[in-house]
Amino acid sequence: MTEFAFFLIPFAIFFIYLLLRQRNPLTFSAWEKSIPILVLVGGGLVVASLLYTGFTAERSMGTYTPPSLQDGQVAPGRFD
Repeated sequence: MTEFAFFLIPFAIFFIYLLLRQRNPLTFSAWEKSIPILVLVGGGLVVASLLYTGFTAERSMGTYTPPSLQDGQVAPGRFD
């Protein structure tokens, strides 16, 4: 869900820009030339956030034990 928010940030900023410029942000003509750029910037933000998360996420060192069925109950997976 966070990635979707990062994707929408450029669109929200452009919407506010249109309001400040006193242009109608609800018409397609106000957006049509900017949509490809906004999509690329939003996609770039999503990729940057995923890379940041990948490089800074906490890592567990150890052997992973997957979930298993023990006495009719599912035992959660864990790192040993």
